[in-house]
Amino acid sequence: MKSKKNKDQKIIFLEDYFSKKEGKQVLKSIKKINLIKTGYLDSMDVVNLASLIQKKYKKKINLSKEKVLKSFEKFDLIIKLIK
Repeated sequence: MKSKKNKDQKIIFLEDYFSKKEGKQVLKSIKKINLIKTGYLDSMDVVNLASLIQKKYKKKINLSKEKVLKSFEKFDLIIKLIK
């Protein structure tokens, strides 16, 4: 049960980040789109979000690894990156 609660908190964290950045209407489509190609995340946003994740979840995010960087393209991949 605890892992489900943690996952829910991670989803809430990401939804909050995007709703503050783009407005609540973005939550309807955010889980289905490529966040970088659609412009919801640019390079500075990726660095900022990685930094926020590192601080909040004590998780090292190595943006020099292509697989890690590609994870920022999709909402669900960012969630998996946090776990």
